[in-house]
Amino acid sequence: MGGSFKGFANKGQIALFLSVVLLSGVLAACAARPGASAQVQVVTTNNIVADWVRQAGGERVEVFALLPIGADPHTFQPGARDVARVAGADLIFTVGLGLEGEWLDRLLKNAAADPGRVVALGEYIDPLVAEVHEAEEEEHGPFDPHFWWDPLRVKIAVDEIARRLVEADNAGAEVYTGNGAAYQQQLDALHARSVERTGRIPQARRKLVTSHETMNYFAGRYGFEAIGAVFPGITTEREPSPAQLAELVRRIREFGVPAIFTETIVSDRLARAVASETGVNIVRLYSDSLGPAGSGADTYTGMMDGNVEAITEALR
Repeated sequence: MGGSFKGFANKGQIALFLSVVLLSGVLAACAARPGASAQVQVVTTNNIVADWVRQAGGERVEVFALLPIGADPHTFQPGARDVARVAGADLIFTVGLGLEGEWLDRLLKNAAADPGRVVALGEYIDPLVAEVHEAEEEEHGPFDPHFWWDPLRVKIAVDEIARRLVEADNAGAEVYTGNGAAYQQQLDALHARSVERTGRIPQARRKLVTSHETMNYFAGRYGFEAIGAVFPGITTEREPSPAQLAELVRRIREFGVPAIFTETIVSDRLARAVASETGVNIVRLYSDSLGPAGSGADTYTGMMDGNVEAITEALR
């Protein structure tokens, strides 16, 4: 690389050159966006949040989700194009509550993003305190970020999304307010279906074992007990120790748990080992990411309907 800069007299010129190159890339990316005619350009971290923004924003909003379908938000690493997207966005919606961790902080810093354009939705939804390990709390904080497992908390997040869109594009206020209210009715209907479906499960079988501790909001809303997780903690970054897996096996047997709910974002290798040891079933859920187009889980309500039906069938 050193030979590439021989024509520059000093480090200051080199820094100036690199700044111009980066700025040019940002401007080119913004100009090339397919939805550049939309009133509001929005970037979200999570593709689930992107669906909420599309529902509230309609055609006045162009939305780009940093995390592709099937990606793990706990371990995702953004690239140069993501920096450009964030730098050119009018609004940036994150889950917050430590879900994105250090990679989001670095991305926002590299993009020189205005903090006033960044909205951490988890700050508005009365988050649950998580039982986290010391290393997890240091990086991710003390709260559980997986609030999308509770449709009633999602209603609060959608209300905040609509409010921020109105601030960014007041001419579209009627659209955003109307769309937000209509989508909240869909979320009420989703909640009602979830109550009806989970009501079919006997109380003694309302026990949840998951890939990682992702379903605490669901458990609290619909009357379940979270027994344990293959990956201990609220992230997927820490491999379980043999002692932790042995304790999970013991708890599954003690509570008569009939199934382990694994997620599409992580390998189910360890979960299958535990299932083999205990004789329980493996049930795959969409959790931290929507499903691909045509899966039935490519929208938030579709994802949740499918998950709740799968949980009900496994435990009833």
